[in-house]
Amino acid sequence: MKKLILIGLLLLTSWAENIEINADKFIASQKELISQFIGNVVLKTSKDTIKASRVYIYFNKRKKPIKVEAVGGVRFKIKDENGKVYEGRAKRVIYYPLKKEYYLKGDVHITQIPDKKKIFAQNIYINLRSSRLVVEGGDKKPVKMIFTIDEK
Repeated sequence: MKKLILIGLLLLTSWAENIEINADKFIASQKELISQFIGNVVLKTSKDTIKASRVYIYFNKRKKPIKVEAVGGVRFKIKDENGKVYEGRAKRVIYYPLKKEYYLKGDVHITQIPDKKKIFAQNIYINLRSSRLVVEGGDKKPVKMIFTIDEK
């Protein structure tokens, strides 16, 4: 299987860090201001890793990325600005780089490291600047959290 490797993709240079994206296929539309990465996609930054079937990157008119959307068996490892790490999976992950916000959608399972807190939900919002999480359950499926209390 042939891999397409893009390091520091010119379209993504507006991010302050290098981005590496591996995928089987890459499609860009300057007119629609969207880049598509298809098949076995791995997106890596210095802090985050996202693996998915497809990743779409949306740009504004100044060619700055405004939204990254990963779909299809998404697995992720996200580190916020306060050092908290979230690993898990979701059906869909949306990232807004200007706001530093992640939206994890559909059957979300995350583990917060190093605390090993586990959260199961329908949707989770993460603000990377403030470490704020908002967790939502679904119809007939409440939020579930598992954690350990240390007794000293």
